Amino acid sequence: MRTFTVSLAALALLAGCSSKPEPQVAARGPLPPWPEAPGAKPPARPVPVALADADEAVWQLRAGLNVAALICKGKGRTSVAGEYARLLTRHKGLLAAAYAAEQKRRGSGFDRHQTQLYNRYSNQRDPVGFCRDASGVARRAAAMDSPSLSRSASGLGGELN
Repeated sequence: MRTFTVSLAALALLAGCSSKPEPQVAARGPLPPWPEAPGAKPPARPVPVALADADEAVWQLRAGLNVAALICKGKGRTSVAGEYARLLTRHKGLLAAAYAAEQKRRGSGFDRHQTQLYNRYSNQRDPVGFCRDASGVARRAAAMDSPSLSRSASGLGGELN
């Protein structure tokens, strides 16, 4: 019995030494319900909080177009993959710099932020409309030079929301 009591006390002491878990970030609430009126458009997706700088805007735009390149296939959806591939090639340096800046800014929270960002873009109420809009955004972004894309990324990203 004494061995059990000592073991239990040791276990309780060890439990008190453990670190506290990281606080969980509250998920955004559900999107508003679909409009009931025939032909009514779904509400616009919420725009993310103000972006810190051009690097963040570029990286979020790339994330949105990456999701579009993956989901915009068939079912009446406008393809984005070709223009997205062109954007990746043309803006390789800009995207690498944006990635490095975002990793530095987010630190250990980078992966969690990326997951939230990708989930946000992949959960579309109107995939056909999203793909149509993303195709136009990808085409314009791929046609720009990198300094122009850096300046325009926030506005272009807003068109994906």
